[in-house]
Amino acid sequence: MKTEQNHTYDVIVVGAGHAGCEAAMAAARAGASTLLCTINLDTVADLPCNPSIGGQGKAQLVREVDAMGGIMGIIADETSLQRRSLNTRKGMAVRANRFQSDKKAYSSAMLQAILKQPNLRLLQMKVTEVIRESGKAVGVRAVSGETWYAGAIIVAAGTFLNGMIHIGDVSYPAGRAGEPPSLKLTESLVNAGLQPMRFKTGTPPRINASQVNVEGLQLQEDEAEVPPFSYRSFTSPFKSKPCYITYTNDLTHEIISKNFERSAMYSGKITGMGARYCPSIEDKLKKFPDKQAHKVFLEPEGSESSEIYLQGLSTSLPEEVQAEVIRSVKGLEKAEIVRPGYAIEYDIFNPADLFPTLMSKTLPNLFLAGQVNGTSGYEEAAAQGLLAGLNAAAIVLGKQMLIMPPEQSYTGLMINDITTREIIEPYRVFTSRSPFRLNLRMSNAENRLSEIAFRYGLLTEEEYGKILSLIEYSHEALNACQNTEIPLEKLSEDFPDFNPGSKKRVSVSDLLKSSQYTFEDITEYIPEFSSLPQLAKNEVETLIKYEGYFVQQLKEFKLLDSMKEVKLDDSFYENMPKALSTEAKLKIKAVRPSNVEELSRISAVRAGDLATILISLKKA
Repeated sequence: MKTEQNHTYDVIVVGAGHAGCEAAMAAARAGASTLLCTINLDTVADLPCNPSIGGQGKAQLVREVDAMGGIMGIIADETSLQRRSLNTRKGMAVRANRFQSDKKAYSSAMLQAILKQPNLRLLQMKVTEVIRESGKAVGVRAVSGETWYAGAIIVAAGTFLNGMIHIGDVSYPAGRAGEPPSLKLTESLVNAGLQPMRFKTGTPPRINASQVNVEGLQLQEDEAEVPPFSYRSFTSPFKSKPCYITYTNDLTHEIISKNFERSAMYSGKITGMGARYCPSIEDKLKKFPDKQAHKVFLEPEGSESSEIYLQGLSTSLPEEVQAEVIRSVKGLEKAEIVRPGYAIEYDIFNPADLFPTLMSKTLPNLFLAGQVNGTSGYEEAAAQGLLAGLNAAAIVLGKQMLIMPPEQSYTGLMINDITTREIIEPYRVFTSRSPFRLNLRMSNAENRLSEIAFRYGLLTEEEYGKILSLIEYSHEALNACQNTEIPLEKLSEDFPDFNPGSKKRVSVSDLLKSSQYTFEDITEYIPEFSSLPQLAKNEVETLIKYEGYFVQQLKEFKLLDSMKEVKLDDSFYENMPKALSTEAKLKIKAVRPSNVEELSRISAVRAGDLATILISLKKA
């Protein structure tokens, strides 16, 4: 490696959003000298949309990032304003944390972590070009004309590549509100042979909290006993803040309907493809005209901030119409806009060009991570960034790059999906995308991934040792549950609703197999494990409750493997199972795969759809 005076590093990361920060931290921890470039140091790891981390599928990604030595989970824990657990009435495989974070504190904490990370330099610099030599990416050129060289380049530019904001009939270039776009970097990569595409996302208006009347609104408070994302974090110093739920109404819908043609989405100004899973309020009314009301979540942006984020009211209507829409909603009659909502179009690059390592097939030593790959969400970006950083360091340091298989993690599933399947809209992770979701739980991320992280240097020996000790402690708790018997007289006294049937001996494990009891209910019988962290308790409980399901899932995997070569003819397309989702049916008919293996790769075919098809084909 040359001296810093020659502007040479092992890895250069362009962009300091969630993908760029995790990429730079991972590369530096793996032993590569790393430079992280960003247009604005004040917006490192910004939360420009909803200031929350986690949610369905996304929480699993946060846990995987944490198990691999990443930092998103730690900062989400330590800056949380409200913690909630989703899908608690469903199985452990789909249970998910969702934390509302203090927006400024999150960004500040990430900035401090980056500044303290050895082997990593942060620099405010606008990159306009990826430099190529001998068909490889070898450096970057700044807007000032300075050149910086590295063995691997990671581009994690988010929505900044040719970004264009739309508010009604007003449009202007921006990477996000208040920040300039990157106008030349796309051109540089197109000249290298990469294929650009145009995507779109959006955000709702923010309002002044002091003008909200919460009387009569549905209160959402912080939930107790929600486990943290990370075993390595400390508790948040911030006092919890409530969220509220209100609804749109007939007047709201009338205002929007009268102004459809003024929305940038429907005036023809926007050509980029947006996400179906995060529609604007205009989209909701167009697609669900019979629905009388839509939820609006009032979510705080910070402990000291007076801004409220209106989740559910994403829009590209003119600002004066946005104000009218807001005041038609219960509780917001006197609210004023602090920041208007907007749609933003931006360039991505076709992720089919990427190897599963996230390195470009067209331009070796160039890695892409985050929204530039057509994904949507902070969590998806962070997971890609960590893998890109790990592999960029690996290629420079002469190590084998890592490929994460889809059966091992949601990170691997996401990368497999975007690199092998046609992407026509912003991609986000859902647990339903994975046939392996029963194995990919929030509670077992360390069991799946920490050994890999340690092997690549992302976890220190001390950190990895603590994880191994925790895993061993959890195994001991599992064994204790299986081997500790509860006297029948004690059982009827403590658990009168439990029916032991003809059993003369009942173990703690037998009790936990019942859906009505949790680990907390049985700690009296195994008190030595009462201090087990909540996520670990969840994992022990899951292994006991879902033992039969694990056996069934293994049978399903074997069935799929045995039927991969089964041919699909016209009779299959004419008589597809009625239980299939409409989306799956339409995509299958459009693609017309020749066999089961090809069908299983279609993005619209979820795990449940595939299981239904396999059972139907087996019967036939």
